[in-house]
Amino acid sequence: MSSSSYIVVAAELDYASERIINYLANNYGVPINAVFFRYFKDGDSEYLTRIWLIAPQEAEIKASKSSGKKGKETWNGQAFYVSFGEGPHERRDWDDARKYGFISAGGGGWYSRTLEQLFPGARIFVCIPGTGYVGVGKVLGPSVSINEFKVEHDGKPIPILDVPLKAKAAAKGAEDPETSEYFVPVEWIKTIPRDKAYWEKGMFANQNAVTKMRNRFTLERLAQHFGLDTE
Repeated sequence: MSSSSYIVVAAELDYASERIINYLANNYGVPINAVFFRYFKDGDSEYLTRIWLIAPQEAEIKASKSSGKKGKETWNGQAFYVSFGEGPHERRDWDDARKYGFISAGGGGWYSRTLEQLFPGARIFVCIPGTGYVGVGKVLGPSVSINEFKVEHDGKPIPILDVPLKAKAAAKGAEDPETSEYFVPVEWIKTIPRDKAYWEKGMFANQNAVTKMRNRFTLERLAQHFGLDTE
């Protein structure tokens, strides 16, 4: 057994306790075991025997396999990664998103449905694939199709399709709920132009439009870069 193992010493073990020990060892690789001691006499001789619940060699293997796996980091319940893909299709442009306060995804349900993970108050970290992180903001509402989304323009809310956008093909596929672009309103905390995007080797990136941000290294670097409270 490893130096940081847990050993339960008992004369006997009830079924529930035995099940818990086996569950922790088999499912989570916890270095735990139980040992029983038995005393008996054979004529003038006395004996003290030791019996393990799990063979020590087997317990060691289970623990080492578990420690060799890279555990999933804990999610703080608030932070999300957003992939804001621009590209030649001209469906979205970062300058529009900064100006009017939104993120978007579309062109197929696989892309847009991940936006549904977001909720009001969630904090998003926006990354342009192949470029770097360009903004952090707070989600204000649920995702809606481009036909329903409104933005502030000249002091009043108007449909986004009625404002001048750099993304000339933003309305492509708008007539089909499956292919339409979907928008999430955002209150920006800080944004930077794409040519000043921030990236360090080892930072988190993902192909999904939205995914939970668990990577502590990335969160700490972004907090420092954007002048945020530690996530």
